[in-house]
Amino acid sequence: MDNDQKRTLTAFLLIIVILLVWSFIAKPTQKVTEKKESILSDTVKTTTPESENLPILKDTIVIDKDNYRINFSSAGAGIKSFYLKKYDAEIVKEGGLLFSTKISDSLVYFSHYFDNDSIVFYSTINNKLLSKTYYFNENYGFTLKINYPDKIEQVLSLKSGLNVTEKKNQNDDLRYFNVYVKSKTFTNITKEIKDQLAYKNGWDWIALRTKYFALIINNIENVRNTKFYKLSKLTANEEISIAYLGCAMSGNTNRYGLELFADSSFTISVLVLPVKPNELAGYKKGYEQIASGGIWGPIEKVIIFILNFFYSFLKNYGFAIMIFALLFKIIFFPLSRQMLISQQQMQLLQPELKKIQEKYKNDPQALNREMMHLYKVYKVNPFSGCLPLLIQFPIFIALYQVLSTAIEFRRAPFMLWIVDLSLKDPYYILPIAMGVLMLIQSLMTTIDPRQRFMVIMMPLVMIFVFLNFPSGLQLYWFTYNILSILENLLIKKKVFR
Repeated sequence: MDNDQKRTLTAFLLIIVILLVWSFIAKPTQKVTEKKESILSDTVKTTTPESENLPILKDTIVIDKDNYRINFSSAGAGIKSFYLKKYDAEIVKEGGLLFSTKISDSLVYFSHYFDNDSIVFYSTINNKLLSKTYYFNENYGFTLKINYPDKIEQVLSLKSGLNVTEKKNQNDDLRYFNVYVKSKTFTNITKEIKDQLAYKNGWDWIALRTKYFALIINNIENVRNTKFYKLSKLTANEEISIAYLGCAMSGNTNRYGLELFADSSFTISVLVLPVKPNELAGYKKGYEQIASGGIWGPIEKVIIFILNFFYSFLKNYGFAIMIFALLFKIIFFPLSRQMLISQQQMQLLQPELKKIQEKYKNDPQALNREMMHLYKVYKVNPFSGCLPLLIQFPIFIALYQVLSTAIEFRRAPFMLWIVDLSLKDPYYILPIAMGVLMLIQSLMTTIDPRQRFMVIMMPLVMIFVFLNFPSGLQLYWFTYNILSILENLLIKKKVFR
């Protein structure tokens, strides 16, 4: 390989590394603010069980609302199933129990009765009535009031954590499991939870997040302390290994649970919401910070707005992605046209460049001077081809984020074998076809036979990188490559010159 090829290969590999690193770290996290000694306790290194030792939950009390269905148990008056109908998602882990009440480290068993749009659980503790009332006053949640006429140390447990809802891609779901606390500031405390983390100050709301859903707890009254738990990793899971064949990315494999502590009556409100920035922002409590895309967030919002607009009349996100690729190609046509013309001019200059390189191979300064003179004479800028890539790079990153994480694409079908745009192509047809198109495009723009290695190598690397990306992203690049070939043909025929 000559120096140009080496530089190109190095740049290309660098882009691949950036993409892989970005894929690894690009989960919607917020900057962790500096920990204050008065707020966070030291992390306690303990052996944390995967979940509590729960009793066999045979009894079931069902509340069926428009958007969700809850199964309660008398054991702790806890929730053993919270099913979101619209999204076909079970939030509670199988065998788990959320919002269960414990006193002296033991579950309290309750009786119950219905009262209008609420259910009241009650039990007698020290000859006094402990009541626990769920008010179903939210479209996607409830308000919970726990009353006791005296001081009593009690725990409301969510220690079993949230369920992994994406069974076909569990590890990708787990990458987005995070814990957020909103007090005076909004903080992602996930990295602070080594095994356990006692949070000693008050908070406005806390949230447990999965890839697509967030359970948000608002502190209405008298929650005293909170303790967070990191639940054990999922390891040696064959399904996960298969899912990450090829372009393997590790990332977070933990779930997280918590316990709320109070010594008197207290009230919380609970929401179980899809991670959609617009819907979260509608509550006007800063929930949308959970779905922040960081520095790419504004671009992501524009992209998802455009995709939803196309979907509103196409009724198929696959076609919406293809139209978006066309729109993207049209917007950047002036830049890509200039890039292609510059490539062609550089190719025409190759014979002259070779002569200069041979003539001044032992004099680098003279070589550079003569090459720059040649570029100036023929009005060619050798770096003009980089500008379109640099300008488009932030948009590509934001697009990758949107197509990888937006709930709109969860289980969204396209056609034929693509039945879920959020999952990889099960037969790898799209990434392979994308690589073939990329090879065709490279062959159309490359004349120098010394670049054959790069021409073949790059599509192979791209196929490898894209193998396990969501099929929505693969579809975008497949469409974009087709449009690029057409664009190249039209420019070669001087239709747009």
